[in-house]
Amino acid sequence: MKLKSFASGYLVENNKVLLVHHRKFDKWTPPGGHLEENELPNEAVVREIKEELDLDVEIVPAYPSAFAGDSNATIIPMPFHMDVETEGFDVPHLGTFFYVKRVNPEQAMKHQADELHNFGWFGLEDLENLKTFEQVRALAKFAINNYPKN
Repeated sequence: MKLKSFASGYLVENNKVLLVHHRKFDKWTPPGGHLEENELPNEAVVREIKEELDLDVEIVPAYPSAFAGDSNATIIPMPFHMDVETEGFDVPHLGTFFYVKRVNPEQAMKHQADELHNFGWFGLEDLENLKTFEQVRALAKFAINNYPKN
């Protein structure tokens, strides 16, 4: 099966999740995008959030790694979810979903107008009728309820 890959990040603050209104899909999605050549999913999500929202983030691992790494294996942060998606894509896409946090909690955001209509913060009650994919609705609820406490 031919696959393309993307990575997205779920940022949760004050029991609300950050979503972007994606122009291509005309739906609310987590910020993120396609992996570039030789780019790891965790690198892609940090780069994409910077491009889309001018926001510096870092990955919050969902789970501890089973191995500390060595000269042969480099650890990457653990995502909280992965799946293969087809809706809205030309070929199936492998999605990797991470928890992220702001590097600087005071940093302001501004959206990339050519890719996004806007961005917003949504609580559990807001997600019920939001124009989004069912998978995004489920992952956003999961992220709000399970976001790691630092």
